[in-house]
Amino acid sequence: MGVSWAGLAGGLLGFAPMMALAVEILVEPPDIGRPFATVPLLMAAIYLPAVWASVAQTGRRDSILRGSLVASLVLPFTASFLFRSVIPLLVMAPATVLLWLALGGPRWRR
Repeated sequence: MGVSWAGLAGGLLGFAPMMALAVEILVEPPDIGRPFATVPLLMAAIYLPAVWASVAQTGRRDSILRGSLVASLVLPFTASFLFRSVIPLLVMAPATVLLWLALGGPRWRR
């Protein structure tokens, strides 16, 4: 059981933009204020278990990656609905696809 490179890349691609957005909000807060930074911080936090499970020698790798994948599907859709913008979906799409590929990709190919 080695490193899951697709899971690691997906976790980092999901974590990095959300953390950068949170830092930007904390440095230059919008009219809403700094507490708004909790939204991208929570979205970044859902990818940390995927990063850990992709590197660690754990038997629960698939279930952890699956949980991060489900969260990476739910949160961007919820954020897009609340803020009436497709930007969260577009930013999180590459990370979601990589997590999906780390789990084996399309099941119909097997």
